[in-house]
Amino acid sequence: MLLPIRLLILGVLLCALSCARAAEQIPLYTYYDEPPFALDQPGNLSAKLASWLSSHSAGRYQFVPVQLPRKRLDLVIGQPQWRGVVAWGNPVFFHDAQQRKYRWSKLYMQDVNLVVSHRSKPVAFKNAASLHGLRVGAVTGRQLEDFEADIAAGKITREDSTSVLSNLKKLKLQRIDATLISASSLGSYRQSISDLDDWLYIAPTPRAIVPRHFFIAPDQAPLLDFLNEMANRLAKDPQWKTLFNDLQLAKRHAR
Repeated sequence: MLLPIRLLILGVLLCALSCARAAEQIPLYTYYDEPPFALDQPGNLSAKLASWLSSHSAGRYQFVPVQLPRKRLDLVIGQPQWRGVVAWGNPVFFHDAQQRKYRWSKLYMQDVNLVVSHRSKPVAFKNAASLHGLRVGAVTGRQLEDFEADIAAGKITREDSTSVLSNLKKLKLQRIDATLISASSLGSYRQSISDLDDWLYIAPTPRAIVPRHFFIAPDQAPLLDFLNEMANRLAKDPQWKTLFNDLQLAKRHAR
């Protein structure tokens, strides 16, 4: 009887040790409500990233994907000592170009913001002046900082829609002259609009190169060390190289 009792005690101890080492749950925030990051999209990158980070943390962290509208996310990260990780971020998008408000990880994805138009009326984009006299589709609530002065002066006509997909559909019908799209979303929109490549023109000069990073609250240094290590691994991981295939096209345009 002594051996089974010892085994029982050992099992209890191991269970207690396992519970003590339970993974810390960490929200992985995205504010994007469109592909490839939106959580309601099949195969979205945010859920894949949360799973990948968890599996590479050796049981230390459990990342839980959470999608919030940008205004709600701003409320979260505006709180002292907020907890969680914001994915797909860029310091400029969060008014932190000097990287003083938050702790930013190393670059792990290089996205490209493209100016697209209809092949029957291609827009040879170089800068804001290239859009003078044109109707540019934008998403309601999103800032176009580099075009705002020209929009205010009436040199560019901004026409808002509820989504990038809506703008692409308007562009197909030539109800607008140009719109903006992230290179990372091209694959998803090709699935939504089967003939997209037949009529879509991508300007060789992009609107912007968009480095994407993780960021966290200033007091989470150990978590930043982990995220920096993961940023290095993501760049080399075969799974993520495949997922980012569309960016190779965009990088060629960006040269």
